[in-house]
Amino acid sequence: MSRRSTLVALVTVSTALVAPPVEAAAAPPPVPGAEVSPVMDPQRAIDYWTARKQSRADAVDLPENVVIPRSAGSRVSVPRNERLTPGSDANGYARVRKPYRRTLESRATGRLFFLDAAGHRRSCSGAVVRSARRLLVATASHCVYGVAGRGGRATWSEHIAFVPAYDGKAASLRERAPYGVWGARRVYKPRSFTGVSPYDWDSIYDLALVEVGRRGGATLQGTVGGFTPLRNEGGRHTVASLGYPSDAPYDGTRQLWCLARTRPWAGHAVRGETGGRLRTDNCHLYGGNSGGPWLTRDDGLLIGVLTSGANDEAGHGYAVANPLGRDSFGAVVRRADPAGVYDALSVEGSGTAREVTATVTMRGLMAAAQVPVTFTLPPGSRAGDAPGCEGEGRRVTCTLALIRPGESVRVSVPVRIPRDDRPSATVTVGSTFLDPDPRDNRDTFRLASR
Repeated sequence: MSRRSTLVALVTVSTALVAPPVEAAAAPPPVPGAEVSPVMDPQRAIDYWTARKQSRADAVDLPENVVIPRSAGSRVSVPRNERLTPGSDANGYARVRKPYRRTLESRATGRLFFLDAAGHRRSCSGAVVRSARRLLVATASHCVYGVAGRGGRATWSEHIAFVPAYDGKAASLRERAPYGVWGARRVYKPRSFTGVSPYDWDSIYDLALVEVGRRGGATLQGTVGGFTPLRNEGGRHTVASLGYPSDAPYDGTRQLWCLARTRPWAGHAVRGETGGRLRTDNCHLYGGNSGGPWLTRDDGLLIGVLTSGANDEAGHGYAVANPLGRDSFGAVVRRADPAGVYDALSVEGSGTAREVTATVTMRGLMAAAQVPVTFTLPPGSRAGDAPGCEGEGRRVTCTLALIRPGESVRVSVPVRIPRDDRPSATVTVGSTFLDPDPRDNRDTFRLASR
């Protein structure tokens, strides 16, 4: 089975906010902050989540002003002409082929169990993300932090446990959790996610990392693999959504997937928010799928985690994912994995009086989308037209659609440069605070003589 056909889907939590949007305010600080939970006991979570308790966990509760999706039989959730998943149901979902051990996509996706702020047994979805620590699971913040009822105090979820490749329909206990249960040791969320405002659920800050403990010295990533994170701020992509929906008509026992095309989505902005989200009308949103991974169809890169959406009141539902952006994933991974090198971009320039070239290299653990590369030419120069490039005169910016870890990408621009002995030009590549050495994000180079 090809990578495209095996990308699978996890349980969705629907958070259709019906209040009017809030205006975005001041820009966030240069380095966004993250908060970390107290140290937890992984073994205590493993002991708590017996197979019986796993089978009786409910989807995470939604804010009071969230509209719960109707059952699949009441209305058409996704119009037939918008269902892209082969063999999908009315909501766009199809079952992942068993056993879930067969592909990285289904192995590294799992069901996340926890006790919420009120002490209720709940579940979301999650995905193993590649890291230097090799113990990190990406999910939604509202799965690991929240309040109990109106006016309650925000607190961390308890007894958090991750079961990769969970199969609630398997005949044996061993097959239900083929890679075991992994208890959480710490949890990391953006400081801007308070868990109090319902708009948090529809903000870019609804993304968290769960650090699980080791099992017999083994790491989670070493056991099942992990998804390469893709730095992005939303946009148009073709993705596969994975997860374990558990609201009716689903029960959270099966891993499901949904093929989707995304578009930018503003949602309900909160104070200090920058960036955007990923929305699709090809997949409905259901409780339990929150935190499930959205993967790029061709590469299987982790582009975002599912966080919110809407019901079918307007004719059909939709789903929203938070991209792995600067102020969401960037904030938490810096705290959760301080030894990891992520957005480590570098650039080298070369050229002649007729063409300049930039070679961009990614030396970090993550891929990056829509990377700007800017050439500044000598006075009196002019840049010509090139695909993916914009600008005029002596300054032009080209955008790299994608660069992967360990990969080098070249971009060239035709130029006209006046006669000079050996004129110089400068090229810069856009990076973030995750880059440990920003000095190599800029290169000044002399052009070869005529």
